[in-house]
Amino acid sequence: MNQRERVLAILVGGLVVLGIGQWGFSKYKSALQQRKTRFESLQDRQLQLSEKRLLGAIADKQMGEYLVRSLPSDTEKARNAYQSWLLDVAKKHDVETPAVNETGTSPVGDLYHQFKFKISGRADMPQIVDLMYDIQAKDYLHRIQQFEITPSKRDDGFIFNVTLDVIALSAAPGNAAPPKTHSWRVEQDQLAYAEPILNRNLFEPPNQPPVFNGNKTLEAVRGREVAFPLDVKDPEQHRLAFNLVSEHDNVTIDQRSGTIRVKSDELTEFKVDVEITDSGYPNKKTTETLLVKVVDPPPPPKEEPPKVELAYDDAKQTYLTGLVQGAKDWTAWMNVRTRGKTLKLRVGDEFEIGSVRGIIKSIDADKVEIEIDDKVIALKSGNTLKAAVDEIE
Repeated sequence: MNQRERVLAILVGGLVVLGIGQWGFSKYKSALQQRKTRFESLQDRQLQLSEKRLLGAIADKQMGEYLVRSLPSDTEKARNAYQSWLLDVAKKHDVETPAVNETGTSPVGDLYHQFKFKISGRADMPQIVDLMYDIQAKDYLHRIQQFEITPSKRDDGFIFNVTLDVIALSAAPGNAAPPKTHSWRVEQDQLAYAEPILNRNLFEPPNQPPVFNGNKTLEAVRGREVAFPLDVKDPEQHRLAFNLVSEHDNVTIDQRSGTIRVKSDELTEFKVDVEITDSGYPNKKTTETLLVKVVDPPPPPKEEPPKVELAYDDAKQTYLTGLVQGAKDWTAWMNVRTRGKTLKLRVGDEFEIGSVRGIIKSIDADKVEIEIDDKVIALKSGNTLKAAVDEIE
């Protein structure tokens, strides 16, 4: 073998060795990658199994909580227990004519039975809110499907209807006890639950407080009872109720009309706090502080003007034709036939008809009392003003 052949042989041998090495390295690398892929697959499988075990534990815990909150698996006991509980809640909150009825039952596979109940009645809004709080705070497996509320036509209350779904799990005990836990879905504090509901006006614009427009200084005459009708307007025209914040021996107030009466035998002055509440929802209040001054009566005139006999006295043809109750107070309708007009007078109004000059002292469903020269006459419907005056002279 010459030199050239030896060189070629070495080159061919080197290429063969290099090819064998390359093939061996590729096989090793492929085996290593397969092992790595297998290892990663096993890790993923382990994670999946761990996740399934965790989800299973969570589901088992959740099912345990559901079982505690479930109605009894005995459908008859479940039906009676839930219906009795709803009635107890209604009675607790003084609901008028409460009614609780089951409106349907349906099984869902072998897992549970779903019941539908309806509770209805009449109550004031705070009572309804308290009832709804107790229903939602009870940690049954239930939910409110529908809630309806309408104003009552006969008073200021509301008619309500609540439809509920409730579940009895098949795995629950046949005589399962009611849940004792408080639902996390509602506030623990009942006042915090009720506040945003009761402070909403559901059927009209937001309620505004009454507005006082009268004089804050009242001047009474010593030894006389003096009436002061308060000038108060409510933006929504609600009924108003008037109360004295503190009692005064010399002061009374008509809760419906807001007329303050003052009678004192001493010269004095004092403050009176009057609370005015409207009938809107929620109620709005206004408190006004009035200054009452008791003064001496004005001196009598030096000479009384001669009494002028009228050619014709309109008081003889003035009839009380109606006593009308308005939103705040009563109104007396006096028809002066000789003039062809009707005067509509309220408590505190002064008037002069023919020979009669007086002040309306009080009005009720039967009569109107009129103060004339420190005397009080009673005028009833259909009678003439002059005849009533002549009866006391």
